[in-house]
Amino acid sequence: MTKLTSRTLASLVHFEACGRLLSFSDAAKELSVTTGAVSQQIRKLEDKLGMKLFERQPRGILLTPEGKELLLVTQQSVEAIEAVVEMLQKRNAEDVVRLKSTPSFVFKWLIPHLRTFNRKFPDIRVETYADAALLDLTGGDFDLAIDYSNGEYQDFEAQLLMHETLLPVTSPNYMPDADWDDPAVWQKISLLHDSMPWPDSPRDAEWRYWLDQCGLNNVSSTRGHYFNRADMAIAAADAGLGIALARGSLVSEELESGRLIAPFPPVASCCDYYLLIPKGTAEGSSARVLRDWLQTLP
Repeated sequence: MTKLTSRTLASLVHFEACGRLLSFSDAAKELSVTTGAVSQQIRKLEDKLGMKLFERQPRGILLTPEGKELLLVTQQSVEAIEAVVEMLQKRNAEDVVRLKSTPSFVFKWLIPHLRTFNRKFPDIRVETYADAALLDLTGGDFDLAIDYSNGEYQDFEAQLLMHETLLPVTSPNYMPDADWDDPAVWQKISLLHDSMPWPDSPRDAEWRYWLDQCGLNNVSSTRGHYFNRADMAIAAADAGLGIALARGSLVSEELESGRLIAPFPPVASCCDYYLLIPKGTAEGSSARVLRDWLQTLP
C-alpha cells in the first residue's frame, strides 16, 4: 500500500467518523492532492487486492463490507499513531527518560546511584525498566539501556560504561575452616551460577571463564546450583549455599559490610557494561544529561 493510499484511507476514516457521505473530492482536499490522484490510488489498491472497497453512487461513495473491514483496521492504526504521538509529546514536556537494564544491575548498582542523580537534576524523571534476565532490546521502547556484553551491537550506539571483574564470593559461615589455597578444596565447593549472563552463553560460562583464567583448567565448572539472575546467585551465597561467581559492581556493599567474603582474586571479565543509544532516533536533552552523568561515575 502506497503512502498516498494509506493517507487517503486515513482521511476517509475521518469522514466516516463524522457521519458524512464518503467522497474522493473531500479526501483530496484533506490531503491537498487532486481528486484524480485519490481515485487512481484507490483503484490501484482495489486491483491489487482483487476486491471492491467502494460502491460508486451518484452523490458519493459507500464502503463495501470488505472496505468497512479495511477501514476498521486503518482507523485502529491512526488511533495508535495518535496515542504514540501524544505520549511522546507528553514525555518531552515532562523531561522523562526511559532507562532499561537487567534486574540484577538495576537493584544492585543503578538504584543506589539514582538518588544522587535525582538530587543533582530534580526536574528530570527517570523511568527505569528491568527486563528479564536477558535484556530485550526490541521494540525501541527506551531512550537509554545498560547491558552486560562484549559491546557488539548493530542497531545501537554502544558506549563503554564501565569495565567489569569476576570474583568468587561466599558467606563467612560457609566452610569457615577451609584452606582456600589447597587445590583439593574445589572438590568440596558448591558452585553457584548465573546461568544466563549474556545471550546464547553456556550455563556455566562465567565460572568456566574464571577457572581457566586462574589456571584451574581441570576443575569442573558444571556442578552446583543454577539461577537465571546474578543477584539470585549472590543471595544464595549470602545464605550459605555455596560460592557465587559475582560481578564486582554487584557485590561492593556486601563485601564492605562483611556479609560476603572473597576467598579468591578477581579477574577482568570477558564482558563489560555498555550504554546503548538507539540509532536513528533523536536523543533528547534529558537522556543526554543522564548518559553523560552515568559516564562520570567511578
